[in-house]
Amino acid sequence: MPASASRVLFLGLDGGTMSVLAPGFARGLMPNLASLWRRSATGTLRSSEPMVTPVAWTSFATGCTPPTHGIHEFYHVEPSDRTIRSNHAGRVRVPTLWQILSAAGREVVSLNLPMTYPPPRVRGVVVAGSDAPGLTWAFAQCPDFAEEIFEQVPDYTHKIVWKKRPRTLEDLQSQAEKNRATFHAQAEAAERADARTDWSAMMVHFHNLDSLQHRLWPYLDVDETGVREKGWNVEVESCLKALDDSAGRLMELASKRDAAVIAVSDHGFGPCKALVNVNGLMRQAGLQRGLMYGTRFKYRAQRLGDRFHRWMTRRAPGGAGRRLPRSIEGQVGCDWKRTAVYAPFGQLSGCLFVNRAVVPHEAAAERVRGEVIEICREARDPETGAALFRDVFDVAARYGLDPAAEGLPEVLALSADGYQAQAKWGVTLRNEILKPDPNLPATHYMDGIIAIDAPDIKPGVDLHANLHDVAPTALTMLGLRVPESMEGRVLHEAFENPLHVRYGARPVIEPDPRFEALLAAGFGAECD
Repeated sequence: MPASASRVLFLGLDGGTMSVLAPGFARGLMPNLASLWRRSATGTLRSSEPMVTPVAWTSFATGCTPPTHGIHEFYHVEPSDRTIRSNHAGRVRVPTLWQILSAAGREVVSLNLPMTYPPPRVRGVVVAGSDAPGLTWAFAQCPDFAEEIFEQVPDYTHKIVWKKRPRTLEDLQSQAEKNRATFHAQAEAAERADARTDWSAMMVHFHNLDSLQHRLWPYLDVDETGVREKGWNVEVESCLKALDDSAGRLMELASKRDAAVIAVSDHGFGPCKALVNVNGLMRQAGLQRGLMYGTRFKYRAQRLGDRFHRWMTRRAPGGAGRRLPRSIEGQVGCDWKRTAVYAPFGQLSGCLFVNRAVVPHEAAAERVRGEVIEICREARDPETGAALFRDVFDVAARYGLDPAAEGLPEVLALSADGYQAQAKWGVTLRNEILKPDPNLPATHYMDGIIAIDAPDIKPGVDLHANLHDVAPTALTMLGLRVPESMEGRVLHEAFENPLHVRYGARPVIEPDPRFEALLAAGFGAECD
């Protein structure tokens, strides 16, 4: 008979990849995680489309794909006024794992997970991640817990440490010390949350593994891009050791609580060969026209106006962390009367909109979309011949929805492993399609990791799963019904005996009266 788990503890290893973990295990840097991998069912965990933080972790938390849960990027276009807005937890269309468990009478703990701001009204403790406007706001769901953490765990932060690549060894040492302290503080906060709650599921999300790899990949020395430099490798490896120490403390907690452990990443990682200029591709094809010299005043004025408005708002009381709407015109410098296609935002994907002021009729727009898809599918790295995009598609045709009504692009071009598509591009380099970025030596890859240590598990089995498979598997392990709206599958192959799956209607989540006030505080977009 399959054995059920009384609790599940999730280790959220943001950007975790075997390209780093396997060498870390072999070098003795990460003995706790190495032990977890030896006794677990492990394998690859396919990321979301696109493979960016808010989309991926929402897929994890809901057991659904982006067309169902409604989060497709960091941003969306608000249909009512065509401004660019940040996505947030209030835009998630389906219940999350935390809400499902809470509706079943269970308590949860979630620390630092992106897309949990504004925090849900659930039983237990939810501390939001890096998209919260400030640390106090991150604890909005649990102010009593905030008092304890602020006093007893002063190193706890929801912020990303590695916002840029260190220039000197001294800078690296300072940032690495903050990173180590952050990892340790997260484990201590989890232990304190455990003392407060009778949790059925606990998630501790280690975001700074992702940012460490983004900025310092060569110093991990795990592939042909690796370098050895006195002092640098030691500091970077010390962060991996701190992560492993924290994971070890959490696994000890899981053992005391008789909890299963599931380690997951939202995507993989690897060397970044080049950034890809999405708007530049459109200009090169004649679908977008740049501003002529001497005619850029309106664009620059719009950008300055946007910045001034944001600056004034942040100076106001309570406005420090606010993420305000932005104008499309302030993000893309082009001749709008002669531009058919533009990408106002996008990271690791080309988010391409058709300019309906220039292409008003659907028949013409369909032809333009077809041309955009062909351009992106044929885009190649001139040095290697490698495709720049893994997949390109018409959003309406694939997802069966109206992109304009939902603030989505009409075409999505998903970056191939090793390339990072971007809408934002320096004006002086606007005609370059590819460029390496020394500040970003590594980027997201599609295949993340998963390890499951639970009763009746098959150690050593090779899993091939999707990120949205985790939630239904965890609910089934806990003996709870899986909402019929979940699209993921239960990973029976990880266990000696098939799990007993029960399905049911998804719970009705009552509106939270605090939501509008929390949303008015703003939210960040640090979760790169």
